[in-house]
Amino acid sequence: MSGEKLPQMDLSFMWGNGYDPIHELMRAIILRAVEDFNSKGELKDEAIEYMDSEEEEYIFSFRAICRHFGFDPDKTRYAIMNATHRISTRRRAA
Repeated sequence: MSGEKLPQMDLSFMWGNGYDPIHELMRAIILRAVEDFNSKGELKDEAIEYMDSEEEEYIFSFRAICRHFGFDPDKTRYAIMNATHRISTRRRAA
């Protein structure tokens, strides 16, 4: 697993359908979880709790979002929590 790169999260134009606000919201939720995980205290604790949740039915759960984008939730969580460098959450200009 180490050294494995996460897929890019800029999926707003996924499947050639143009801008999709639900995809953007899902992307923002995951990126926020990454930012919170990189912080300290309560935010980090909440990010860990969110990523560790086994919830799959709720559309905005970590597992549901990962599956929606075709990511394995366990591998994605592992990559986020064990990254050797800080994962950038900044959006790149088009």
